[in-house]
Amino acid sequence: MQMEFVPDRRFDSLTDAFTHILGQYASQANDQVWGETESGIAYPRELPRYLYRGECGSYPTTMDGGRRFELESAKDGFQLSPIDVTNLGKLIFDLSIRFTQDPYGLDKASAWALLQHYGLPTRIVDFTAHLGHAFTFAAAKLEQTGRVAVMPRVPSKAVQVVEFFAHHWAERAQRQAAYGIVMANELVDLKSEAARSSLGIKWYEFPILPSDQDFFREKYEKLLRLRDDPSAGFLRLHITEYVEARGKFSPALTGWLLNHVPVAPHCYLVSAFEEKEAVVYYRAADSLPSFSEDRERERTRRYWSLAHSDDSYERVTDFVWQPPGSIIADPRTYHPEA
Repeated sequence: MQMEFVPDRRFDSLTDAFTHILGQYASQANDQVWGETESGIAYPRELPRYLYRGECGSYPTTMDGGRRFELESAKDGFQLSPIDVTNLGKLIFDLSIRFTQDPYGLDKASAWALLQHYGLPTRIVDFTAHLGHAFTFAAAKLEQTGRVAVMPRVPSKAVQVVEFFAHHWAERAQRQAAYGIVMANELVDLKSEAARSSLGIKWYEFPILPSDQDFFREKYEKLLRLRDDPSAGFLRLHITEYVEARGKFSPALTGWLLNHVPVAPHCYLVSAFEEKEAVVYYRAADSLPSFSEDRERERTRRYWSLAHSDDSYERVTDFVWQPPGSIIADPRTYHPEA
């Protein structure tokens, strides 16, 4: 029998909770560490001493998305079939390998972090280094209770902490000061007594008033905004390539993916050409003349789903690189009105 969750402290207001955590944790000086570039050059870095997680609502557990998905998929009436679940697992594994390759070159944990950040279930739980962002995530929705967890960036038990902004193009992750912790096999629930003890996590609870929701709503929307995020279209492009190589998904799995993965363009600025290779810089949807999320979702549905015969690869058979200075998008991810 699961024990009822009891926070480490309940406050009478969001302001009281913020003031306490700010004074107790966030005001402490950052840790001074040495980093190293890919070429081996050492440089000084400042890293946060504590990480924060905001939750809006009275959730009894805090598990990673992979475990939550496993529990949901085992229930009667789950929208995905066992074959869909298996196919989703294969897709996630393939994508994680793709992001360790050029041009990304992420390590394994950072590749999983990218998948996590853009909606796919992994063994990572989100945190942030910015206390204000944690309170934004805790208070922006229509709930009456908010919670913020505080954890040392270097917890007492060895657990892998990953930066979601490992590359300079991870703009939205940088905006959120996003971190994550990789949940070990024995680490199931961050609200459990075992996790709270071994990782040094403290949970703080407070009521959310309508005025709190109004105050944080715009900040929340800005933190999640995709239209100015240059990496928002990565998953959509590579899932499309996966379908071209491996075959289409069921309508149910297609719908599930479109409800979780950002529907954004894979867009870039052509900077120069080196022999036959184009040098490009990633750009976001707001660099394009227009972008209709509804139209793009429907086009992607037709590319991914067995219910339709559309072939996305036909969109690139006549693709021609534009001259330096041009803003272009992969035609499989951008369908402007004729």
